[in-house]
Amino acid sequence: MGSVWLIAALVTASFALSFAQPASAQAKHSAQVPALGDSAPSEDQAFAGYERVTAGITPPKATHSPDPQYPDVPADTEPRGVVVMLIGVNSHGHVGPVLVVRSSAPVFEKSAVATVKSWRFKPAKKDGKPVPVQITVEMSFAK
Repeated sequence: MGSVWLIAALVTASFALSFAQPASAQAKHSAQVPALGDSAPSEDQAFAGYERVTAGITPPKATHSPDPQYPDVPADTEPRGVVVMLIGVNSHGHVGPVLVVRSSAPVFEKSAVATVKSWRFKPAKKDGKPVPVQITVEMSFAK
């Protein structure tokens, strides 16, 4: 059985959770919060109401993060791929806007975006109150 890792990092703190999936496809996904000073494509207007996770904000924690479906890949396409997305997690722990930052092949993007939109989180908190934040998620696909 393959395994999937979800890794969330805030400046120097990190945690990891593992998930099992069918042997027919292996995918890896991780949620990473940009470190202080990192540049992120957060200038997108869809993310205007979502803060970057910085000191004083507890990052969101995934409570439901199913694995992506391995897409039908054309025979001439590399069977491995990576999709990096910026996602907004609202104050209720639901995924809002999703922006594909980069991908190794467009064939993996639809599955990655659809999957991350189904994820649920324990919301990020600032001063003890839930706040909407943006985080980076990376999904790796391998057959």
